[in-house]
Amino acid sequence: MFKRNIEKQLGEWQTSPIRKPLIIRGARQVGKTSVVRNFSKEHFSQLVEINLEKKDHYRIFDQAKSVNDFLQRIQLVFDRKVESGKTVLFIDEIQESQNVMELLRFFAEEKPALHVIATGSLLEAKMGSNWSIPVGRVDYMYMYPLSFFEYLEAKGRTKILEELKSIRLGDEMTAHEFVCEMYQEYVRVGGMPEVVENFTKNGNYSEVKEILSRIRTAYSDDIMKYAKTMSEKKYIELIIEYAPKMAGSLFTYENFGGSGYRSREMSEAIGIVEKVRLLHQVKAINSTNLPLMYKTKRAKKMIWLDVGMVHEANNLSQELMVGIYKGKIMEQVVGQTLIGLGIRRPVELSYWARNRDEGSAEVDFCIQHGDRVVGLEVKSGNMNGMKSLFSMMESGQGKVIPMRVSWDMLGTEKYSHNGKKYDIVSLPFYMLERWEDCIGSLTKV
Repeated sequence: MFKRNIEKQLGEWQTSPIRKPLIIRGARQVGKTSVVRNFSKEHFSQLVEINLEKKDHYRIFDQAKSVNDFLQRIQLVFDRKVESGKTVLFIDEIQESQNVMELLRFFAEEKPALHVIATGSLLEAKMGSNWSIPVGRVDYMYMYPLSFFEYLEAKGRTKILEELKSIRLGDEMTAHEFVCEMYQEYVRVGGMPEVVENFTKNGNYSEVKEILSRIRTAYSDDIMKYAKTMSEKKYIELIIEYAPKMAGSLFTYENFGGSGYRSREMSEAIGIVEKVRLLHQVKAINSTNLPLMYKTKRAKKMIWLDVGMVHEANNLSQELMVGIYKGKIMEQVVGQTLIGLGIRRPVELSYWARNRDEGSAEVDFCIQHGDRVVGLEVKSGNMNGMKSLFSMMESGQGKVIPMRVSWDMLGTEKYSHNGKKYDIVSLPFYMLERWEDCIGSLTKV
């Protein structure tokens, strides 16, 4: 089992004096169960694992009337005693039992020293008017497919990873071209743990495609768990089929995927699929004034869970993409990477678009950074390809931190546009996980 970035945050949670039961949220197959097992093995003497999708576990623990009753059932079933400080109590697929979910608040109140971790891939989809999470009584973390840094760790490329983690703006990357090749490999393979594990052992793209196809089928089989009605089911089926093909591009609810379906139905169905974390809708902004206000009626940008799954849905896997598809797929990777940085809280990602009556200009991604807004343009072209970024900077009146994400080396570039001079951070794709560090270094170069 390879290391995951979330393990650092799990270590902080373990020793926190204000620790509460932890819910790890994320789509199926992103490695939640494996990371809990690995973390528990390294830091605790005992792991008690309950999987509420197993009928016998559900039958026994769904009936628990109190925390003490729950712990007594553990002792009877597993012949183990749960000990604070030594045991991790791991409740997998907690969304299967509303009763167990509600018990978490009492674990927080009655057994605060006990380390309790729950996971739930369909948690948000199960929540309704009578289904709630004990707000203020639990902690949250979020898991996603492997990032590029995690991919390098899995591949055993520790020297390269060390350099990427230590390089600063103004330094020269000694193996730039080789790291770009590694990143292209990551773009082809994606970050689903089972896929990465297989590829690191066998290096076979055909097997990668087969595994990805199986994962996508498993998501389709989950549809009835997401949908509440047969009508909702057909909308979600359409989304799982077509949304990966739209990854990295703008879409509207009306007539989604050429379906002829109305905006309202598709909006609700896409919202359900977003809740179970298979996709992310990037909304538009047209102002850099804080707080950022989303233009909800503008087209959204589709970011699917994983770039490897996007290739599989488009029947592409080995060759690096060209033309329009290449541009879309690199926006997918950038969006996926930025979203994946939100381990403790979801990343609020948007894109900037000028008002329609002011002409056409769009900046691919925006993130609030302190009291300013970072504008990220996903390009490998020259200044002529960055007119939208210049427009955003001009309208932002000093509130915009500009960044160009491309295959070029890390550095600061100077541009002139409409008589004004700009410093723009040039960030290679492989350094995207450290975008905040690079911005922080900007004033020091």
